[in-house]
Amino acid sequence: MVRKGFRVFSLVLVFVMIFTMTSFAAPNANASTAFDQKVLARVDARKTLEHIRYLSETIGPRVAGTQQEREAAGYIQKQFEKLGYDVKVQTFGIENVVSELVVDVFKDRMFRVNTATGSGYTDVDGITGVLVDCGLGASSSDFPDAVKGKIAFVQRGAVSFAIKAENAVNAGAIGVLMYNNAPGGLNPTLGDYASPIPYLSISLSDGLDILGEMENDDVRVGIKAELMTKSQNVIATRKPNKVDNAGIIYITAHYDSVPYAPGANDNASGTAMMLEFAKILKAYPIDKEIRFIACGAEEIGLEGSYYYVGNLSQNELDRSVGNFNMDMIATSYGPCNILYADTTDGKSNLVTEAAAASGIRLGNNILEVGRGSSSDHAPFGEKGIPAACFIWGDENGNLEPWYHQPEDTIKINISLDRLQQAGEMIGAALYDVIRVKTPNLQNSAIRRAGQDNNIYSFGIAE
Repeated sequence: MVRKGFRVFSLVLVFVMIFTMTSFAAPNANASTAFDQKVLARVDARKTLEHIRYLSETIGPRVAGTQQEREAAGYIQKQFEKLGYDVKVQTFGIENVVSELVVDVFKDRMFRVNTATGSGYTDVDGITGVLVDCGLGASSSDFPDAVKGKIAFVQRGAVSFAIKAENAVNAGAIGVLMYNNAPGGLNPTLGDYASPIPYLSISLSDGLDILGEMENDDVRVGIKAELMTKSQNVIATRKPNKVDNAGIIYITAHYDSVPYAPGANDNASGTAMMLEFAKILKAYPIDKEIRFIACGAEEIGLEGSYYYVGNLSQNELDRSVGNFNMDMIATSYGPCNILYADTTDGKSNLVTEAAAASGIRLGNNILEVGRGSSSDHAPFGEKGIPAACFIWGDENGNLEPWYHQPEDTIKINISLDRLQQAGEMIGAALYDVIRVKTPNLQNSAIRRAGQDNNIYSFGIAE
């Protein structure tokens, strides 16, 4: 998931607590309707975990545009094809710089680096060179003659990043490695200056460790700042039989991750449950078209979903019924015990209504409808298509501490209970929408409970 801002909550639907959070490891056997059982009997978090394991452990971090992201797309495509879906891969252009730093005296250490906006790039092999201490890099006098053909090592401070870069270029350096002057990392920008050489940054602690080694001997580093230019969506479609101009339901989840993070919860969990739904729904009678979309390049600005929605025809837009988006649906972090359904305007819609109704039928915990646009539901919502992103958070809407971190692993950050619970609630709501002869929500449990006077139809708007 793209880094989230403050979430505004607009509606809280509190369900009667029948089960505790730890009671959902096995499929729920207490649904009140037969059609729910078609999903509940088959949602299996343990089988879903197999997909999470492959994506987060066999492949690992899946940064937009990288070979690892392409490998994940290939895996997802193969799963859809084995289930008999009509599968297409939609390629689109991106601009994403993937960086790497290797330091010879710290061979087994992973350095988290950021590439400055406006930095130059390297090819796939990168560059190597000896580091030369250039102090603050604030003026030409900070750069000794020895930096020519080598990599300038500078500290943040005194002048802009652009001035440091320009001074390094004028001194003949082949790259710049800058360390912070305060704890933590940073994301520098060179403003209007386009550097012809790569400009990377690291944390203060990493910088001081390297500087200490430079006092003893030359330190050689390898730098990569490779521009990635392509990503892809994987789209699996199932159409209903003998239905003209059928409504379209979109089920989405992004499969890429941020650098250094295996992305078990963010978002192998959502992708894996999407594959589970594809398996469950491949043969049941439906009167709407189902499109499963594994979105690429979500972490760099929802690039895949924006491209997909931007290329829908007017006819497809007119037939669009709703979007169920799953992002981070399995965290093990205790305080994140609320399943949010984020919409772009913070208001309830057809998708959140369906989830609320399924929650009441299943006796699930609490579903809150909030306002958020940081995942792949946003492009659908902005086009007026009812859309929601399902994601676990705490009572203030905050995410787990392992979000976008190397600790986003199965061992640390995956709960089978949460995965099962989310899969049951979302899956029951989804099937309620796509099944043949779906009743209006006025016939559902939420209507009978008098929670909302609005009436939503699961068909195409007249």
